[in-house]
Amino acid sequence: MIPSQDHYKSIARQVGAVNLLALRRSKGMSQSHLATAIGLSDRALRRYERGERELPQAARLAIIKAFKVDPLASNQLAVELGLGDTDVSPAAQSQTTKDEGFWKTMRREGQEFREQHYSPLGQLFLKIRDHAYASATMYFAAENITFSLGIPFGFEINGIDWMFLGAFAVIVLLFSSFVAELPILKVAQHVIRSIRARVAS
Repeated sequence: MIPSQDHYKSIARQVGAVNLLALRRSKGMSQSHLATAIGLSDRALRRYERGERELPQAARLAIIKAFKVDPLASNQLAVELGLGDTDVSPAAQSQTTKDEGFWKTMRREGQEFREQHYSPLGQLFLKIRDHAYASATMYFAAENITFSLGIPFGFEINGIDWMFLGAFAVIVLLFSSFVAELPILKVAQHVIRSIRARVAS
């Protein structure tokens, strides 16, 4: 049975999506920067990276010209069709061989997840939330430490530290949404592996 045109288009979308993401990672670029470099809108690039649409020839040629990498390399398409040996693009190779630290990798993956699943406005709100949560947590911790040491700290009005209460309220309100994005399992596995490596050495 001969595969349909939809099947071929699906393969092209998948290969293009994987290679676009690999290229962007290897260059350390945000979606916005890569989109500007190849003449696309942020929204269009997100769709291509998700495999929702097939990469148009104009964008493909712009990528080849700018980065000397073909996101729809013939050998990769052949592999997906079962006609050749497994191979990867230069972009994917450079990403695979790139040595990243664990925390840097986690930060990059989190940023890429947001870029793929949230609009620019959504990403801005998440950044504001992150900064608000971090600031509230630091203030809350500093208040408790200075209180235990008997050092005056904070801003009291009529005997009430409204900053402390505000920080506590922010922590409580944002806790669930903040923790939901944390890769707790990956971090735990990394910590366990690090401890085992130190004990073994």
